[in-house]
Amino acid sequence: MFRGVAQLVECLVWDQDAAGSSPVTSTNNLNVRLNRGEKMKRFFWCCLLFLIAIVSVLIYFFSDKNLTQSYYKSIEINGKTMKAEVGGSGNKTIVMLSGWGTDSPIDDFYPLYKRLIKNYKVVVIEYFGYFSSDLTEEERTNKNMVEEIRMALKKLNIDPPYILMPHSMSGLYSLYYTNKYPSEVSGIIGIDMSLAQKQLERWNEESFEETKKEIYEKKLNISVLNQWNAFYSNSKELENIKYPINLPVLAFLATEQIENVDNMITSGQMKTSWVDINKNMITNPNIQNIEILEGHHNNLAYNQTDRILELSKKFIENL
Repeated sequence: MFRGVAQLVECLVWDQDAAGSSPVTSTNNLNVRLNRGEKMKRFFWCCLLFLIAIVSVLIYFFSDKNLTQSYYKSIEINGKTMKAEVGGSGNKTIVMLSGWGTDSPIDDFYPLYKRLIKNYKVVVIEYFGYFSSDLTEEERTNKNMVEEIRMALKKLNIDPPYILMPHSMSGLYSLYYTNKYPSEVSGIIGIDMSLAQKQLERWNEESFEETKKEIYEKKLNISVLNQWNAFYSNSKELENIKYPINLPVLAFLATEQIENVDNMITSGQMKTSWVDINKNMITNPNIQNIEILEGHHNNLAYNQTDRILELSKKFIENL
């Protein structure tokens, strides 16, 4: 292939050198041939480097899938289609639950997901209204969200118990799940997950109504919009709920979130730090722990993959 391309380029270079030129001395002809040789050499190395780059990209994107199969599946729930990414194998199942409003849950979790599936069965649920899942006008209550998660897992033939790995708002659903169906949850690994106390300190019913107006202007789909609209009432429902005393929990906190809450305390909007809010959830410090990681709330799983993976493995070993 390279020889054919090289011959073509050689012809082009020869024609370019010859076309429209006047007779030259033998010395000039030698210089032209030398220049042509340098051009061919450069072209060859450019092609080789380009080929290496293409192969490297293909290996990067497909090597993990070749080693461990991952499938994008459709599940029918209440007459609508929900999507889920399922990969890996083993006797421990991790269910990854995304934060509110993300464009693609699997993309948010992917660096962590692709490494977890080497040791565990992992499911990434795409709630209704997210990426390729259908829309729904069903209220986004804790109960409805959790029942949809349970139905999805059942239809995927993935049996409990599960290790829930919620990010942000999904922390509320995970807390509801583990209190409603304790035998189905063996542990929670929270990635800066939302907790009721923060929302209830930050807003009251009247001030939360103002946020609804701001969110409405974002032109979100009905499912995602309703999920936000239920944020305060879902938090209120869990106001006095803590981690069950026998539930292992590993809670990762983002430094950016800690700083944001500290700023709200300074402005008088809140009174309790993010670390203390998380400590208030603990009922058994022997199996419920907090880890603070440098980073942004929205990107913690993406930017702290190595540390989250390391500590999660140790946590799961003890379940």
